[in-house]
Amino acid sequence: MTTEEIQFYKEEGLPELANNIKKQPRIESPIVFYGSSSFRLWTSVREDLNNDQILNMGFGGSTLEACALYFKELFSDIDQPQKIFIYAGDNDLGGGQQPSDILNSYNSLYHQIRERYGDVLPIVYLSIKPSPSKDNIQSKIEESNQLVFDEIKHQTNVTYVDIYRPMLNDNGNSRPDLFEDDMLHMRPEGYQVWIKALHEMV
Repeated sequence: MTTEEIQFYKEEGLPELANNIKKQPRIESPIVFYGSSSFRLWTSVREDLNNDQILNMGFGGSTLEACALYFKELFSDIDQPQKIFIYAGDNDLGGGQQPSDILNSYNSLYHQIRERYGDVLPIVYLSIKPSPSKDNIQSKIEESNQLVFDEIKHQTNVTYVDIYRPMLNDNGNSRPDLFEDDMLHMRPEGYQVWIKALHEMV
């Protein structure tokens, strides 16, 4: 991670997350949604998934690498979550990282979670989504998803949720109708796909 990226998280990303957490209900043993702005912007996640135990810990611009790097700091006050949902990776690949980097960052985060909370804590990993703004790296997204999927087969108490294929059209391409004008962040129609995939998992 570059010096500029670290400075960004210290000055903007992490303070923003701290403020967002303060605005949410205090939950003693939360279901944590941890990751990038796809989670951060899902402000109706508790209502959409009908569970008031969800703590949204998405932070703007987050990479999977940043999720691993700041895990100990951000989870220092969370004694025992019920479950941790993870979503990130778009920004890593968009910034030039490779599928092998995604796997390394995922494994780093996984092992830190296990070190802090043990094997009994369920982890739910969401695949990297397709988006029109990332069409040029679609093959890297697919490779990253496959690498993590294969790794999870050998790990304890982790569920892999494929939200990649449900967000493709019949021709295997990303769907602009699911996204805002930036073609990266999702419209409510995009989150409906996520709701369908996750509603029985919280």
